[in-house]
This record gives sequence, C-alpha cells and structure tokens, in this order.
Amino acid sequence: MSLRNLRRIFAVAYLALFTFVFIDFSETFSSGFTNGLLYLQFIPSLLKFLKVGGLIATGFIVVLLLTFLFGRAYCSFLCPLGILQDIMARIRAKRPRYKYLKSWNIVRYAILAIVVIITLMGSLFLLYMLDPYSIAGRIFSDFVRPAYYGVNNFFVMILGFFNSYALHHIDFKPIPWQGMAITGALLAVIGFMAWKWGRLYCNTICPVGTFLSLISRYSLFRLKIDENSCISCNRCVRDCKAGCINLKDKSIDFSRCVACYNCMDSCREGSISYQWAFGRKGSDVAEETDPTRRSFVTTFTGMLIGLAALGRADKLFAQRRIRNRGANQGAQVSAAGSKPNRRSAPITPPGSYNHDDYRNTCTACHLCVTACPSHVLQPSFNELGIFSIMQPHMDFRSGFCNYECTRCGEICPTGAIRLLDLETKKRTQIGKVVFHRGNCIVRVDRTECGACSEHCPTKAVQMVPWQGLLIPEVNPEICIGCGACEHACPTEPYKAIYVNGNPVHQVAKMHESIGDRPEESELDDFPF
Repeated sequence: MSLRNLRRIFAVAYLALFTFVFIDFSETFSSGFTNGLLYLQFIPSLLKFLKVGGLIATGFIVVLLLTFLFGRAYCSFLCPLGILQDIMARIRAKRPRYKYLKSWNIVRYAILAIVVIITLMGSLFLLYMLDPYSIAGRIFSDFVRPAYYGVNNFFVMILGFFNSYALHHIDFKPIPWQGMAITGALLAVIGFMAWKWGRLYCNTICPVGTFLSLISRYSLFRLKIDENSCISCNRCVRDCKAGCINLKDKSIDFSRCVACYNCMDSCREGSISYQWAFGRKGSDVAEETDPTRRSFVTTFTGMLIGLAALGRADKLFAQRRIRNRGANQGAQVSAAGSKPNRRSAPITPPGSYNHDDYRNTCTACHLCVTACPSHVLQPSFNELGIFSIMQPHMDFRSGFCNYECTRCGEICPTGAIRLLDLETKKRTQIGKVVFHRGNCIVRVDRTECGACSEHCPTKAVQMVPWQGLLIPEVNPEICIGCGACEHACPTEPYKAIYVNGNPVHQVAKMHESIGDRPEESELDDFPF
C-alpha cells in the first residue's frame, strides 16, 4: 500500500474519532481516550506542558521529533483542520489541479513572530484565532454538533409517531450568534483558500504550520526529485496541494511540503522519494520574495500590533464592563428582578484557579462546552473581555456546575481547567453568593419560593422566618459559587440571588451539619 493511501486511511480515521469526541453527548468515550486522541495536538500539548508538565503533555515533543525526521507529518494526517481542508478541496466538479506557488515567507514568518510576541505579552487571542486545532474544535462544536443533535431530535419526533423510543431527545444550548459568526467566517475563508489553492492557509497564515516549516528545513529525510529520471511531465505539480514543487529547478520546497505524498503516487517514473537530506541536490530551494509584499507586511503588522494594544486595554477594562452591564440594562424595569446584578468579576470553572491563568491558557476549542452535562459552560462574547471572545465561561442562565462533576477538568487539553479530585472540587470557591432582597418574589409578591435554598448543595442559602414567610439568608463563606441558586431563581430580568466571581479561586469553609431548621412555615411543597 502506498504512503498516500496509508495517510488517507489514517487521516479519515483520526478525523472521524475527533468528530465523535466533539459531538459525544453520552460520554461514550472516556476522558483517557479523549486525552490520548488529542495527545499530539501541538498547541494544546505545548500549553499544557508549560502549565502542568508531565508525560501527558509531551505530545508536542513527539510532533517535533517526527518533523525533524520526516517533515510536517502533523500537517499531513494529525491536524484536524488540515484534513478538513483536504476534504473541502475535493468539493468541486473536477479534480483539483494545482500549480507551483511562490512562497510568502515574509508574510508567514511575520505572522508567526507577531503571534509569538503577543502571546508572550499575555494574550492568547491571535494564537487561538489561528491555531488549527482550536479552529477545528469550534467548527465541530458550533456547527457539526448542533446539526447532529438537530437531526437526532428530528428522528426522535418521527419515531415517536410510531411509538418507537430507540433514540432519545438531546437538550442543548444554542451557541451565541457572535461566536458562530466568527467561526463561520473563518470556515468560509479557509474553505475558499483550500478549494482554490489547496493548503495555502497552512503555508501562509497558520502559526503551527509556519513553526514546523522552520524545523522541516532541517529534516533528516526529505522528499527529493531525481533529476536523471524526471521527465518533467508536470503530474506531481498538478497533484501537489502545497504548491511547493518547482519543475524548473526540479526541486521541492520541503519547508512548505505537508507530506501528502500525492507526488510520489502520481510520478510514473518513480523520480520522487524520501532520501537522506544531506549531500544531494533536489529539495532545498532559495526563498523567493516579492518586494511588492513588503507594504502588505508592514500594514498587516501594524494592524496586529494595534490589536495587541487593544487587547491589553480590553483586559484592564473587562471588570468595569461587567460591573456596569447590569446598571445600563436595568433602568426601565420595576418590581421583582429590578435591581441589576453587579458582578465585579466573571466566573471561570473549577480548576482554572484564576482569571489571568485561564485566559492565558485556554484556546477556546470548546471541548469542555460540548462535554459539560449541565450546559453551564458556554462560549463568551465579552464576559471575559472582547479579546477573550469565545473562551468558555460559567453561564448560570444556561445551567449550573454539578456538585459531583469534574468532566471539564478531565478532558481539557491545554491545562486551562486542571483536574481536581472530587473532594477538592467540592470546596473550590469560584465565586460567592449575593442576595438582593429587593428582587426576591418573597418580599415583592409576598409568596413562598425557596428555589435557591432547595438547590444549594452546601447549604450556603437557607430559609429563615420573615413576616410570616420564609426568605433566603446567605452565608458566602461556605458558598462554592456553583450557581445552582442563581439558575433556579425565577425572577427576571435580574436574579434575586446570583454569584459574584472570585478573580482568584479560594477554598470555601466547611459547612456545619444542618441541625435546626426554621420552625415557621416549613417548605412542604417545591413551588416550581
């Protein structure tokens, strides 16, 4: 079997498993399987190694070794976005025919340098916007998963007419339209580039592809053209999705080669093969640059630096926006739910430790969003700052953090959400409860409620006598910020009880066993 066919089989199998991991709603795959599947994803592995360390985070080293030996094997059959591009390139009436493309070395190296600089400055925005794994994760989470769930629920409805219950309905929260718009725009641009020029994104914009290209320049084994047997038939050029074969020089720019092996299969003379890299001519080409591109690079660089500056400013003003959002929206509301919820900080999941660490490690792949059984993890818009857009946050209108669950920490590939043992997680305080009596329907409508107290797992919310009724009383010290009370609170548009985030996660005090309950007007029935 040829290398090309082996690559195709492995790539299709890998993409299929990758897809199922992101649409799995019943935890069919264990966290160990998921971690193993994503072990070789370059950026998540690198970030996890820097934050957590250990053998589980050494996948990027394996990728570097493969690249040093054989070139960009990661881009060939391990990069989910690269495999998607190959599929999209085939969606055309005729078989794609490529041609040799001049290298955009100044552009791609400038992009890589700026991404590295901005990342070192403390913002992952550009990195996760361009990282192929993260883009692929958002595509499957934001588009493929809802489509799959929708088809499933449609068949559930159809089968219900025949009294068949082979399938069951799947509840899911729609992705915010802003995040879908950004992911959709990236998908459209990358898809068009793949359809028109093959792997141009990988060799021009992708920071991972550019970084690996630097290493592949020194690979021990490279694809080379035998000048003596080559008849310049041009078949290899037409099949080269990277556009890196120059028949004029009978050379291959191996730094841009994505190891698809199409050229080896298409060459009937057998003139292209892996060879020891040193001592023979055939793969090293001089970098071709176009002076007219310099103005583009200058403009593009200025734009990216400007974005970085805005990102730093956005980080400084993120908390101010959170505090002011409620006040700006609540001026015309009266009665229950009229007092705005003023959060001083957003809420990040247990195991993220603090906001800065989380924002500087999460690549917004949305794997935790797809895995969260209570749907409390949702992509953000500006809750964490506009330059942390699409990084997941705790949205207590969508759900609450299950007291017995550690799923997000088990499967997070970057270490942004680190795995906590269950007992530690149960005492990790990601925020503290705040009660606005003026919003509570017990006070405003003079009716019994108690939804918040019923749902609180630590009894940080208890009902106490008040004017013949029972009204909530909170103890922030034993609150863990799970949001069960906020999710259950029926007041709109602002909750009578909500969680204010801790910028740095703390440890909640142990709550005392519940002894004496209020004797006045015990809650016999749950009102909802």
